[in-house]
Amino acid sequence: MSKKKVLVTGSSGMIGSHLTQSLLEAGYKVVGVDIKNGSIKNDNYSFHSVDLGDVNAISSIFEQEKPDRVIHLAALAHPLGKSDLDFKRITHINVECAENIFRIAEKFKTPLLFISTVDVLGMTRGLITPSTTPNPVTDYGITKFQAENMLKEISSAFDIFRFSPVYTADIKRDIQKRYYLKPPKWAYRIGKGGKFEVLDIRLAVKGMTDWVEKEPTNSLRILKDEKLLDVNELIRGEKAEGRANHVLFFPRWMVMAGYYCLYPFLGKSNPSYLIFKALWPFRTTND
Repeated sequence: MSKKKVLVTGSSGMIGSHLTQSLLEAGYKVVGVDIKNGSIKNDNYSFHSVDLGDVNAISSIFEQEKPDRVIHLAALAHPLGKSDLDFKRITHINVECAENIFRIAEKFKTPLLFISTVDVLGMTRGLITPSTTPNPVTDYGITKFQAENMLKEISSAFDIFRFSPVYTADIKRDIQKRYYLKPPKWAYRIGKGGKFEVLDIRLAVKGMTDWVEKEPTNSLRILKDEKLLDVNELIRGEKAEGRANHVLFFPRWMVMAGYYCLYPFLGKSNPSYLIFKALWPFRTTND
């Protein structure tokens, strides 16, 4: 029996390139869709450079390639120096372009996996489950939550994975926010040091690769490492390797007092959200 053909949007990105390589190693045929080309060379890999806002081009790819599964990764999460990355631009990529993929996949009756983020949960305390009502704060979280709701309205065969902050051995930008003010020299610790839910790229890729052989259940799942990221352990490791030369200590009571004093002025904003996550890290479960 021949392996399925999987269409991956955002195939040249950090997560997408790892996923594509894993799928190819597992014997799948992969259709990569991205605005920029990657470096993958494989007889079972075909690549299409396309703007996801171009409905006709996307439809043509589905018609030509006839994928058995779709994994939608393409999104804007970080500015990366782009001066035009305002909310309108993020909405276009994360919501409007996602809608194009959702509708075309539904037209071709292709099951779809949508990769979302725990950022949709926003300023939520207590144990979080897939049924917890989201309260997004950031542009990324807001638009991803909008796309989740849109998918539920459009698709008849889908699943949603909410990823915790993803890291690789070399790329730790998202998790460094938990212990660095300015890498690689200025680290920080709040109180006794926090523990955070994160997601190793290998576990993320395994979850997506395993999904390809499963029947969609129109459900939502949170992906995270079993072990929490321990700030104290990380800082010790960083110092042992010659980084984190300066470690600033902030008493928890001081940070909490600052949060409650500033919140009336900041409201639900990126700065207040960053402090919130430092004080009340996510604790999630799929049960």
